[in-house]
Amino acid sequence: MRRLAILVFTAAAFGQTKDVGPPLIVSDIPNFWSAYDASQPGSREEAFQKLYLDRASPGLRDFIKLRIGSAKRLAGAVDRQYPRFYASVRPYTLEVEKQAPVIARYLARYRELYPEAHFPPVYFVIGRLTSGGTTSDRGLLIGTEVNSLGPDVDSSEIDPSFRRAMGTAEHIPLIVVHELTHTQASEAQPGDLPELLRACLSEGAADFMTELVASSSINAYIKEWAEPRREELFRRFARDLETNPKGTSGWLFNYDNVKEEPADLGYWIGAEICRSYYAQAQDKRAAVREIVTQAHPETIVRGSGYAWLVKPAP
Repeated sequence: MRRLAILVFTAAAFGQTKDVGPPLIVSDIPNFWSAYDASQPGSREEAFQKLYLDRASPGLRDFIKLRIGSAKRLAGAVDRQYPRFYASVRPYTLEVEKQAPVIARYLARYRELYPEAHFPPVYFVIGRLTSGGTTSDRGLLIGTEVNSLGPDVDSSEIDPSFRRAMGTAEHIPLIVVHELTHTQASEAQPGDLPELLRACLSEGAADFMTELVASSSINAYIKEWAEPRREELFRRFARDLETNPKGTSGWLFNYDNVKEEPADLGYWIGAEICRSYYAQAQDKRAAVREIVTQAHPETIVRGSGYAWLVKPAP
């Protein structure tokens, strides 16, 4: 595992003559497993602190604040909540390196679609099985364990709603593109979009760009479920938008609250609005810029087939 440190794309691999793709920092993964091996169930907190968190990469330091919390909470997840999962997932968390060529290909395609793209470092970390990916000022933070399912990984302890959102190592390039899109966004101009619609549009833009780049997304399972229920879901969304325009919990980050349907249906709602806007736009490159930057989200909605979701322009 020592050779797992930093993978840097060469210009040739990235498909560029002058640009080099972002480094993929994977040093936190072997550090996690070193801490795991140096401890026993019920007494992992000290090892996780000294051998994993204290040795954190800049990205992991941010992930600790955003998603892990502390060595005590991490030890609780590993020992009490998901012991069988962590005992079986290790080999698949070490397969990030195999995904580097695919990531390079997707990022080259991303730059074709959006030449202004900037590519921050990508940090692969292991957390408490709460996040497949997020971002910070330092770059993309990928929860590797969430994207490391395999045929002999025991996921029986995991809530089915969250389990549906997990993936194999082949999922990793998709979540890199998704989170990358969030890092391209600029500060939105003032507008009249309700918070619920704006939030769904932001997540949907990341899913739409992933589909445009890779012909799939991290939420392909949601799309498959939602497509046959399109009219019903948009009616429900419009009703919630009118009655509770600031309430995102029914549509985003709601794994704990749903059982009969996928969580995060707002991702699909936002992606469908972006898809409609892109399809109707004459200037596709300009449309991609609007979708990626989210500088004028109201323009996207009004230029789509879902303009009826917002009040007519004055």
